[in-house]
Amino acid sequence: MIPLRATLRPGYEDLDVNDNQPKKWLLLEVVRSSLKCICLLARLVLRYGQRLASHEDEATTSGVTDGAPCDQQNRVIFMNSQQPIKFVSNRISTAKYSVPSFIPLFLFEQFRRYSNCFFLLIALLQQIPDVSPTGRWTTLTPLILILSVSAIKEIVEDFKRHRADDETNRRKVEVLREGRWERIRWERLQVGDICKVINNQFFPADLILLASSAPQGMSFIETSNLDGETNLKVRQAQAETARLDTAAELAAYRATVQCEPPNRHLYEFNGSLKPTNTKAIPLGLEQMLLRGAMLRNTSWVHALVVYTGHETKLMKNSTKAPLKRSSIDRQTNTHILMLFIILLALSLLSAIFNELWMRSHNDWYIGLEEAQNAHFGFNFLTFLILYNNLIPISLQVTAEIVRFFQVSISITT
Repeated sequence: MIPLRATLRPGYEDLDVNDNQPKKWLLLEVVRSSLKCICLLARLVLRYGQRLASHEDEATTSGVTDGAPCDQQNRVIFMNSQQPIKFVSNRISTAKYSVPSFIPLFLFEQFRRYSNCFFLLIALLQQIPDVSPTGRWTTLTPLILILSVSAIKEIVEDFKRHRADDETNRRKVEVLREGRWERIRWERLQVGDICKVINNQFFPADLILLASSAPQGMSFIETSNLDGETNLKVRQAQAETARLDTAAELAAYRATVQCEPPNRHLYEFNGSLKPTNTKAIPLGLEQMLLRGAMLRNTSWVHALVVYTGHETKLMKNSTKAPLKRSSIDRQTNTHILMLFIILLALSLLSAIFNELWMRSHNDWYIGLEEAQNAHFGFNFLTFLILYNNLIPISLQVTAEIVRFFQVSISITT
């Protein structure tokens, strides 16, 4: 049988393995392994959160959803025919979280704050009986409470975004189906559909104007949601399509539309419309009806869907709700880092002075024999826990409360 002393790690050979006191070397190994596991878990959570955040940002900026390809070449659309390729859905989402991504993204956002990382470390150290001079739940309970309050706040705010998205996606628009008009939700609209928009309605996607109730296919739109301009803009259909004012004529019309790939330029559009056995007709900004704009002073318009969902110019110019930090949060992180360095210095000095004092007081009647056997590292961690109040755990909660009341006051005034 191999002696226990022969299995000790270097640096622990002087320990008495036959002593009945708790084995300090075993506890040190447990602490070391626990810290390694904690660091590995934190690294995995942060890495996964970064990947999710970058993936969602790329999906938002590129407009690729539902596994549809992003066509970098000119787009070809066949009117009144099935499209050869699948385009993106017209359903949009401006929310920050989804159900599977909430926990990693939320933890990633919270533990970018140095204060939460620090108190998590303190809470874990307090679970070691021979190290912690306080209770196990002294720091863990308020930390869980703080994270729970933050999670509830994020859930409520993101729920409002989801609800607003659902209201938008469930709006109705008339679409030509088999020679008759049918009301469907915006989210079911597809590239190549011919839709009918009524006066004072928003356009459900990026459309090409085919005909209108006004003479010569003219219409007026308001683009205040896109560029902030309240004056009405004129859009006019090409003479070739301006006569298509009934469902039967639209259903019988055959043509191919070729246009540029999706982009974010609000004032640029190039394309062409080629009816069967006829030369191509140029299309430009005068025939473009952008999502987010509203039809004004025109009874109705007939239009062809060319860009949907996150490929519309409105969504191309929008960004997903970011995992951002304010300047106050960045300053707070810097100050907490400085306080943590001071805390480490105080704990180190206290552990050194404790060691010196213990070595200079060997009187038998004080009863310090057991205390003298304490490891220097344990003393350092003990002082670290004792001095952790140098960084107040209520700092972030107080900042959130102040920010909430400031926003409420600014809204009411």
